[in-house]
Amino acid sequence: MSKIERILIVGAGMAGLALAISLRRQGLNPDIVERQHGWSVPGAGIYLVGNAMRALGSLRLADEALQDGSVIRTQTILDDRGRQLAVIDTASVWAKCGPCVGIRRAELQKSLVNALGPADIQFSTTVSALDTYGAAAAVQFSNGTERMYDLVVGADGVRSSIRTLAFGGAQPRYCGQVSWRFLVQCPPSVSGWTLFAGHHGVFLFIPVGQGQAYCYADAAVAEPLDDPLEGRLERLRSRFASYATPVPEALAELRTSDQIHFGAIEDILQEPWGADKVLLIGDAAHATSPNMASGAAMAFEDALVLSKLIVSGQDVAKVTNEYTNQRIARIRWLHEQTRQRDRIRNLPPLVRNLMTRFLAKSAYRANYAPLVEEL
Repeated sequence: MSKIERILIVGAGMAGLALAISLRRQGLNPDIVERQHGWSVPGAGIYLVGNAMRALGSLRLADEALQDGSVIRTQTILDDRGRQLAVIDTASVWAKCGPCVGIRRAELQKSLVNALGPADIQFSTTVSALDTYGAAAAVQFSNGTERMYDLVVGADGVRSSIRTLAFGGAQPRYCGQVSWRFLVQCPPSVSGWTLFAGHHGVFLFIPVGQGQAYCYADAAVAEPLDDPLEGRLERLRSRFASYATPVPEALAELRTSDQIHFGAIEDILQEPWGADKVLLIGDAAHATSPNMASGAAMAFEDALVLSKLIVSGQDVAKVTNEYTNQRIARIRWLHEQTRQRDRIRNLPPLVRNLMTRFLAKSAYRANYAPLVEEL
């Protein structure tokens, strides 16, 4: 049996950093490459549900997230005129895991980078070729170098190059939504996760600490649209002008379009995740739309499960099989629930709002029930 010792992590996002941290703490020193030129922060904020915080606890980073972010005890759903549809006690749902937390992405990334410590991350570097037919995986990098690895981990997001190289043409699916993300001063009326649901879009506030709120706005459109930087702020203000206070006021606070991150929402469920000496984790394997706010949670869980298996001393085939066995049911459940919730939000507003009034609390508990349980 050949132990896994030479490891390449492709991608230094949530999944890649969490895996590298866990492996280094257990005596392994993986190579890390990242396509970006340096530490970039895609998006503005992030909502960490209870199992994400439990995973951060395993990484010894939960206390830092609590210090930097804001504890979220409720989720309030309103219509676009501000009429309350439901209030969900999230604290009780996640009591076995830990609190839900809103935090700025930059703060969470800083914690992960600091926890990783000194590491020779190769930025502006991609994998240009991958040969897994020998005793080890031969990896050619975009800088012209080549190295051999026992395991190559694709943690490079929904547009994963490793997924393409190892599994061919699997492409992400457009989810029928485009989104805008930014930070504002937290309105006095917003004390927890607060969503305004309109006819063809939503506007969400999440407190993220230090007096700020993360705003996520989206629109349901059949085909992905482009929203060029020039004029983006004005168009966003116009799109949500009819929404209740404090939505227009939050948009009025913004000064330039540069403050707004825009993109289409995509998902993918790649099966299988492993082939020969390659394994996908995080969004590279199973990205979803954000309506269950579980992308980071799944990335952290993936990393913890995989690192434990790697250091167990099993060979790569057994690690890949056991990793899949431990993760697949949980991931399939999440995808099923997410797509079901996406379909519900696209119902006629009257029907959707009635369902929200009467079913939101029980549906929330049911959607997350398996994720509350330990890995």
